[in-house]
Amino acid sequence: MNALTLQNAIVSDLKDLFKDRRYSSPTGTAIVSVFPQNLPKRESEDDDDPFPYIIVRLDAGEIESQTDAYAVTVLLLVGAYSDDANNQGHQSVLEIMETIQRHYEEKPRLEEQFVFTDPFHWALQDEESYPYFFGAVSMSFNLSAPRREWSELV
Repeated sequence: MNALTLQNAIVSDLKDLFKDRRYSSPTGTAIVSVFPQNLPKRESEDDDDPFPYIIVRLDAGEIESQTDAYAVTVLLLVGAYSDDANNQGHQSVLEIMETIQRHYEEKPRLEEQFVFTDPFHWALQDEESYPYFFGAVSMSFNLSAPRREWSELV
């Protein structure tokens, strides 16, 4: 098990979680696209914006000692679109983040290899960026850590 396997598992899990949910997009409505680490590069300026989306970004990992789990911190970057004159697109971002929180609180095991651990942090963007809205989630998963092989003492 490694962080890249975790990232791919989260991408797959979130695609499944949001497969039946539609949100506003620049071209009408769309399901949430989920990307590992970064948004794909745009081929041209005419390409549609990828909203709504979640980026699953590996942030940091650590193993404190030989008896501790391998802890990996993952950032989920959420982007939503709303051209509604009420300028309340943050509601879609918050709904996406709270759906993710509820999902991992209720089902903390992922593919029988990874375990979501507290805390779950989220934040909304401070600055105005109408009609685009953003938020971020920070969460941690435990993975099995590689262990030192012990040889017999002579």
